[in-house]
Amino acid sequence: MHFTYDSQADAIYAAIREAKGGERGCRQLDEQRIACIDHEGNVFAYELLFVSRGISFEGIDPQDAALIREAIGTAIKSFEPLTVA
Repeated sequence: MHFTYDSQADAIYAAIREAKGGERGCRQLDEQRIACIDHEGNVFAYELLFVSRGISFEGIDPQDAALIREAIGTAIKSFEPLTVA
């Protein structure tokens, strides 16, 4: 799994499996979520936009959603402790 967060775009890119035959294109699920499709017609990645507003996993395969949640949890655990003044 490959997981990146772009703070300027407020977006997460989560490649959950290898794209078989390469990337064929993307399908917009809604205004905040895009599914990336490989040449075999399978979703291999998701682009999640405006993530500071929250992330909806509705309509995303439950196994894919679990992988993304796990990656986000791992990323959060790696943060340095914050002190808010």
